[in-house]
Amino acid sequence: MIKNLVNKKYRILCIDDSRLNRAFIVKILSPLNIAVDEAENGIKGLEMLEERQYDLILLDIIMPEMDGFGFLKEFSKDSREQFTPVILMTALDDLNSKIKGLSTGADDYLVKPLNEQELIARVFSLLRLKNANAELYEKNMLIKRELEAAKKIQRFIVPSDFSYIDYPSVSGVYKPIEDIGGDFFDCYKIDKNRSAFVIADVTGHGIPAALTMTMAKMLFSISAPKFSETSLLMKEINRELKGTLLDTQYVTAFYLIYDRSTGRLTYTNAGHTRALFYRESKGQVLALDSFGWFIGISDESDYEQKCVNVAKGDRLFIYTDGITEAKNSSGDEFGESRLARFIKEKKDIKGEDFCHELINSVNLFIEKTPVNDDIAFLNIEF
Repeated sequence: MIKNLVNKKYRILCIDDSRLNRAFIVKILSPLNIAVDEAENGIKGLEMLEERQYDLILLDIIMPEMDGFGFLKEFSKDSREQFTPVILMTALDDLNSKIKGLSTGADDYLVKPLNEQELIARVFSLLRLKNANAELYEKNMLIKRELEAAKKIQRFIVPSDFSYIDYPSVSGVYKPIEDIGGDFFDCYKIDKNRSAFVIADVTGHGIPAALTMTMAKMLFSISAPKFSETSLLMKEINRELKGTLLDTQYVTAFYLIYDRSTGRLTYTNAGHTRALFYRESKGQVLALDSFGWFIGISDESDYEQKCVNVAKGDRLFIYTDGITEAKNSSGDEFGESRLARFIKEKKDIKGEDFCHELINSVNLFIEKTPVNDDIAFLNIEF
């Protein structure tokens, strides 16, 4: 194992006020393809770390100006992402000094006077750890870059511009808690009179949910022009997705078709949160719902279809449960009732202003409590 490590060139920093100790370390490690830079105290060591990156640090504890503990305290503030292991060298063979060093940031220790074989073994042990950490770092950076690319793709997939729907007026917000998420919404211009709207939530978060979301969104896009009945469309989506979802996955969705020629809104719910419909003529918020299993639970599922008449001034709000299940520090949820009250009280606020006002209201409610689910909603104004 050491033979493989020797094939690579390393550079370490030795911080020790004893010139004799530094010379001993240089003599032992230099033939092993390890270049050793020297510093006589912690301050000089920190200055040298500002100039270059080292593979490992050998650190004495008792030194003038800044001792090993002081160095570790400052070194722990270093913001560099690459891992640099530290070996303490001490003549203090008491347990408290070792514990203090290891808890302050050291990774191993050597007792003086140094033993040649132990020095070599411990140095190469931490160099192996350094190499493993470097490989892990590179893989994490690759994943981070790929997630960033996926995030950009998902932003393209989930619409933010709804100008292709001339009526009703549509606005929305999509806020995944991770780089990519499983919630989505979409709008479809079926013909000159009919427009369709969908919002859906895939179980889980991260890459599996995002991949399923992409597949589900594609199926809705393909199926929307083919079906005039919301219940039949949902049945087809379930049939297509059932065989492709993981055992623990399912999708909830709410799908609606608005026919401008009749003023009628037809809808089907597949286990999703209820849509909220504000009827201006009565100043009331109605909850729209219908019976239907989650998508992907059963090979053959039937879905109920309902309809409601729409008038000018009405508002439809479809959303995922990230809003209503957002909790404050007391564990209270924002809830459907509070959301319905917000819609009623803010009936005169339109478009993007309404969306921003709602997000602000949720943030004020939860204060600094972390959000644990994606937030997505469409605000549809007639």
